[in-house]
Amino acid sequence: MFSQRVLLNSFKFHFRKTPYNKVWNANFKRLISTDIKKADALLGETNSTVIEKSKEETLLYFDNVYPRANLFSWYDFLSFKSTDASVRDRIVSYAGNIEMTEMIPMKRDGGCFAKFSVPPDAKISDINATIMANTREKNKRKIFSQVSCFPTKGIPLIEDMQRLPSKTLVVKYDGFLKEEDLYSLFRRYGQIVDIIPETNQSTIKFKSLKGSVCAKNCVNGFTISGCTLNIHFAKNSSSHVIQNFFFNHTRLAIPFVFALISIIALLIFDPIRELMVELKISKKYEFYYSYYNALVSFFSSNSEKIDDGLYHSEIEDFQLWLEENNNTFVVIRGPRGSGKHNLVRHALADRKNVLELNCDSLVKTRIDSRFLRNASSQLGYYPIFPWLNSFVGIIDLGVQSLTGAKSGLSESNEKQFNTMLATAMISIKRLALSDFQSGNEEDYLQQHPEAKPVIVIDRFNNKSDINSFVYKELAEWAALLVQMNIAHVVFLTEAVSPVKLLTDALPNQVFKNMVLSDASNEISRKYVYSNLNTEIDSKCIEPLGGRMLDLQGFVRRVKSGEHPEEALEKMIIQGTEQITQMFLSNPSIRSAQAWELIELLSDAGSLNFKDIVFRPIFKGDPETALLELERDGLITISRDRGMLDVIKPAKPLFQYSFKNLVSDEKSSRILKTSYYLQIIAFETKRILKWEEELKAFKEQNEKLFKSRLTYLSNKIQLSSDVIDNAEASIKKLSA
Repeated sequence: MFSQRVLLNSFKFHFRKTPYNKVWNANFKRLISTDIKKADALLGETNSTVIEKSKEETLLYFDNVYPRANLFSWYDFLSFKSTDASVRDRIVSYAGNIEMTEMIPMKRDGGCFAKFSVPPDAKISDINATIMANTREKNKRKIFSQVSCFPTKGIPLIEDMQRLPSKTLVVKYDGFLKEEDLYSLFRRYGQIVDIIPETNQSTIKFKSLKGSVCAKNCVNGFTISGCTLNIHFAKNSSSHVIQNFFFNHTRLAIPFVFALISIIALLIFDPIRELMVELKISKKYEFYYSYYNALVSFFSSNSEKIDDGLYHSEIEDFQLWLEENNNTFVVIRGPRGSGKHNLVRHALADRKNVLELNCDSLVKTRIDSRFLRNASSQLGYYPIFPWLNSFVGIIDLGVQSLTGAKSGLSESNEKQFNTMLATAMISIKRLALSDFQSGNEEDYLQQHPEAKPVIVIDRFNNKSDINSFVYKELAEWAALLVQMNIAHVVFLTEAVSPVKLLTDALPNQVFKNMVLSDASNEISRKYVYSNLNTEIDSKCIEPLGGRMLDLQGFVRRVKSGEHPEEALEKMIIQGTEQITQMFLSNPSIRSAQAWELIELLSDAGSLNFKDIVFRPIFKGDPETALLELERDGLITISRDRGMLDVIKPAKPLFQYSFKNLVSDEKSSRILKTSYYLQIIAFETKRILKWEEELKAFKEQNEKLFKSRLTYLSNKIQLSSDVIDNAEASIKKLSA
């Protein structure tokens, strides 16, 4: 690049000194300073920017022998298609018997210079005419790879600067040139669109790129009317369009690029993800895994049998609902450990297309990347790139710091989860119609309910967790599946409250509801016997109350070598520790309410809601307190026409854990003391509120508000009595 600058500066300097170019004789016809030539000769260097030729040689330019460079593909990466050897052979074939002494590639321009030896008895014009005629003859039938040949009139400048060829040439000169002369000189190389004359230069626009390239290489350095032409390609503004777009329109450029990447990723990865979800549901490639499980179950002595007698009628009802094709939700409700999962899995054992989703593992995940991995694992949505979220977040932060506004590139977990569900819906529909041949798709699905996949959504709730949007998204997604009649959707839940969320998602539909309760003592005894093959004292089974999860835990403990009485005792102690840790370890009003219920239920086994409403610690908002304790798994509440009715321990075994907790003197003393302290704090807070109200009547006439003042004083007195009793109880416990 430096050599070209020296060349142009030298040219301008000499031309100013001799405007009529009198010093440019035959010996110094090159556009290279004589000082540079002398220095090269003195140091023994060769100047590679010019082509030296003698009087016995002629120089021609051959176009379209290399792939020409453009904005999207630089010539270095394309030139392998036409090697120097192959190009040399082609030019030699055009020359015939004329000897080629040198070839200089111009790969950027898609051509090359070729130097030929002129015999003593021949003219240069005849040699040039022969080579051009041969070139035309051998390329007349070619369309895209047609080679053109022109003799060089000027002094070619051999440079490899990264200047892309352009259809527009800028011709610089010192002096004045007529438009007719320029047209006559340049027209032979291709059709000219326009010539724009300016001071000391003209702009020539060719119709084709081929014409401008040939003209630039053949005419550069040519002298006409005393003016030496210095030709170069006009700056291609399109080559910097992308760069300018990025730097000048950052707010648009970055979202545009990411949108383009997203579209490409969508076209590439979405079909793969749909296939992976389909394989997850159909389990086509779990053949060996199923055989492995069968072998493990056969040889394992700890495998538990599923007794059909436990849920025989429920299984039949559930399977019948799937065959009826009612296009509604199936809601199976029951307390934790009542056997909902076993029932569904046993009923769907012979079903080929089943997808199980666990809401708990999704909702309780706090890290975004782990949430996405968990969701993709359950749906079979692969591949995913969780690391992109962090990367896009950094990009978004950078764009915000540069532009003052967010780019909108980052997506929330909710949006990405919704995208996963949309992809899963496509796969589910494909599976439902896998055996469809012809006709109407809706009629086929209505007549073949067995073809529809079954989607089981476990642990469905409406808790206010960090990712609680999962419940709403799943409900709406399930409603779409049912409305499109492409899947059966089953919800497993422990409470009644989530049903409202399902009703909002699928209104005007009657759900198929199944409520599971604990098994009877007789069925529980049969279950234990079928798994242990021995009789167990009924006193060890009755405390379990028919709760399936506890029955399974009891069977596992006995199989591991524990005595039945020992296994039961350890389960009761385990339940006690669970209650203490979850409900009584944190001093709060809720723990005090939990302790009061524990004391009452340890004796009675069940309570009526009306017996709790008027207790001091529940007076403020009894429904909310009881519902929270039910949600957390301490109690279970039955309803009568939608209203809270009977309160029981969350599972039968908890009643024995309550008794164990209350009967233990050391633990009971600590928990009762904490309970009374919470009572004192609760009543003190109420008294302070009433005293604040009394201060408002200080400046008023007492007779006008006598009834209200009497009410407040009575309330303060009652709360004071409660505090006195609590303090007396604490004093008694500490004695």
